[in-house]
Amino acid sequence: MSLTDVVLFRVSKDLVRRTEKTLKAAGKHGNELFVFWSGKQEGAEFLVEAGHVPLQTAYKTPDGLSVEVLGEELHKLNAWLYTNSHVLALQIHCHPHDAYHSETDDRFPIVTTLGGASLVVPEFCRQGLLTDGSVLYRLSTDGWKRATPPASDLIRVA
Repeated sequence: MSLTDVVLFRVSKDLVRRTEKTLKAAGKHGNELFVFWSGKQEGAEFLVEAGHVPLQTAYKTPDGLSVEVLGEELHKLNAWLYTNSHVLALQIHCHPHDAYHSETDDRFPIVTTLGGASLVVPEFCRQGLLTDGSVLYRLSTDGWKRATPPASDLIRVA
């Protein structure tokens, strides 16, 4: 399975709102949190049909913030994906300030399908999910690469 042919991710306004609410709630406590989107590919488009927030632990260290999703939770997510014939296509999380893909983000992704996406949102999502400061990365054979055009052009909210 590969998502390298996907040029547009379509997602509902409701799922975007729920994702923003979830990220903002964690951010109010100074924590990062991951939200995952899954769905089905139709040609060059990926139709996002579900959002997932597995149980996760947020850490604050002198080096920064991080999140851990344990194996049992990943197993539950994978079982759900299999049962519903979904592909995990996007991982979304916030940073307290600027959005960028950290070394930890690069080394320990949950989305591992080539062409999969990682959306990083600045300022704990205070300004919303698809702001000018949000950045989208795509997984290639050379690792995570910043996507062009910007996230707001690659993720269509309907």
